[in-house]
Amino acid sequence: MPKRKSDATEDDYEDEVEASKPARKRVSTGSTDSGLSSGSSSSSKPKSWKDIPLEGEDEGEVQVYDTPGEIRRKIRLLQKEPNFKVTHWLKDIGGINSNSFRRFMAEKDAQSGKGNGTYYAAYVYFEKRRILEGKKKTATRISNEQQMGGFELRDRKHMWVFTGR
Repeated sequence: MPKRKSDATEDDYEDEVEASKPARKRVSTGSTDSGLSSGSSSSSKPKSWKDIPLEGEDEGEVQVYDTPGEIRRKIRLLQKEPNFKVTHWLKDIGGINSNSFRRFMAEKDAQSGKGNGTYYAAYVYFEKRRILEGKKKTATRISNEQQMGGFELRDRKHMWVFTGR
């Protein structure tokens, strides 16, 4: 091995590079049948809740069948999960503002908060997560689907009504 780089030849450099590379692990080429069957089933299953499409999602018109109170309950349960960070979650579900989230969570009435962006974004998240986990719809959810075509995304208590006289 030469003392200076200028004294080294190209062959010396290639030997040094080869020596610095980590040894490669051998890969067993055993039964490929079992590897293919397990790999193909996992590739067809979505890996994240973001990969699941919902009807009307592209247009922003997913039908909402849970009350705001139910969504708040689900969010509180989600907050108890280990390593859960509200700010990261709000960013993931659509860049929801933390003040909007705080106002939504502060509502007391089960029907209040329908006009808040957190309500719709969180509903879409929980619906996709339900589908990903393979959970069934609750009895309340099924009842809401049968009674109406989805909840309105407006709070009627904050609206003015004008009558003509």
